Amino acid sequence: MNVGGLAAVINSRLAAEARISRAIAFSWLCGGAAIAICMIGLGMTFAFLGYSYMLSVKPAAEQTAQALVKALERAELRAIVSGKMALDPNSEVSLAVGQTVRLNEGAIVKLDPNSSVRVVGDLKYDIPQPSKQQLQEDATIGDHELPFTSYTIFKTTDYGSGSVVSGWAFDLSDTTKPRFQYCYYTQTIAKGAAYKYTIASNNSPVKPPPLAKLPFNFEGALSNCIWFSGA
Repeated sequence: MNVGGLAAVINSRLAAEARISRAIAFSWLCGGAAIAICMIGLGMTFAFLGYSYMLSVKPAAEQTAQALVKALERAELRAIVSGKMALDPNSEVSLAVGQTVRLNEGAIVKLDPNSSVRVVGDLKYDIPQPSKQQLQEDATIGDHELPFTSYTIFKTTDYGSGSVVSGWAFDLSDTTKPRFQYCYYTQTIAKGAAYKYTIASNNSPVKPPPLAKLPFNFEGALSNCIWFSGA
């Protein structure tokens, strides 16, 4: 083969290898472009997903609920109730400790005829006094001397099988307050016979001995004693 033909063959082979190299480079370029496009697409997809989550219904609902809760916490509700309220005839109403009930002027409170009212504390009321006929202040004894006259007012309260009796002893020299006060429990045992036990004297309890067996509750009877509170 001559030199010209050899050169033509070499040039042809180099041209073919150059075309192969360009084809490979182009394929790598296309692959890189494809990967870049895919990455851009994935990034945009995640971006749209995040944006859609920010604008989703759940966060909006939570924000609305929080806004309503804050509004209700700051709101002041005022209601006016008018009309008449009726309770069941067999219902019972009790007041809490320290609670009071205010009645309008002219209001009437009715109690059951069989009910009883117990007052705890001091009770002030008019002091009953015996009449002049009962006192007989001018009555004298055998030597024509006037005796010392005094009287006692009794308050009786039914308790258990007997009753609690409170006595206020007055002197004619001072009828505004009793000279002496006492309280005892009494119970009828038989006809003409009764049991009597002193509970307190001058508002001071007379405690029973530790081994004593009383036919009544001492503390309960003591709470039924009525002490003078002044006029």
